[in-house]
Amino acid sequence: MLDKLFIVLVLYKTSLEESKTIRSLCEVLDYPIDLLVYDNSPTRQYQEEYFQYDKFKVHYRHDKLNLGLSTAYNFALEFAMLANKPWLLLLDQDTTFTREYILQLSGLEIEKLSENVVAIIPKVISLEHNQMISPSKMLIGGICRPINVSAGILDKPISGINSGSILSVSYLKSMEGFDLKYSLDMLDHWYFRKIYRDAKNVTLLNSTIYQDLSILGDFEANVSFERYKQMLTAEMHFISEDGFLSKFVFKVRLLVRVIKQMRYKDSRYYKVTIKQIFS
Repeated sequence: MLDKLFIVLVLYKTSLEESKTIRSLCEVLDYPIDLLVYDNSPTRQYQEEYFQYDKFKVHYRHDKLNLGLSTAYNFALEFAMLANKPWLLLLDQDTTFTREYILQLSGLEIEKLSENVVAIIPKVISLEHNQMISPSKMLIGGICRPINVSAGILDKPISGINSGSILSVSYLKSMEGFDLKYSLDMLDHWYFRKIYRDAKNVTLLNSTIYQDLSILGDFEANVSFERYKQMLTAEMHFISEDGFLSKFVFKVRLLVRVIKQMRYKDSRYYKVTIKQIFS
């Protein structure tokens, strides 16, 4: 399976040396692999376009505009098609991968998967809070709750996270790539929702990876106001594609959020949320 993957890692203000993803993969990989590194950092971190880093044959791309994940993933998708790779593996910089995950991928007989399967995902647990993140179920109003399900083909709608997800290149091509409206937040929920709306399936691996998810901690300390505004916009785009009841529930959730945010030192958080409620 590994030789059928086109792998992309997105960096932001983090070097390969500092990336939890790279450090963990270096420990569990048994041989070198090709890796597209898409760097959204303000300044270029590596001068060469192609170089060897530990177990990775790196193709490095720097984009100081920082247009987000969807732009980086679409760039990777184009290269995956040129390389005739049938699957695209998404990586961020803050994931801890396990040998269990790599071994299961190595032994996965992709030919035996149903043609309807367009995504392969592991179970994901929060690194700091030791709670399950993925798979999850997206409920009305954008409420996302982790679920405990058995490995195998999941024919009921689930959602997940980007890092560690493997997506069918042909399916991504058929839906014209990743939607640029979701430059960062809600992008994963968007394509998982589309998968099931298109009557496709996801396969869940019987292996676990660990994710450092900043929004689970001190939100104000970990998520800047500018990032929160971006997040709020993405949430509104996502909910706008659902019905009236879902929008109503989301507005109620925003009202509850305002009450929490009124305790923040920065009053801009709750003010922009109130503005969104009445928009």
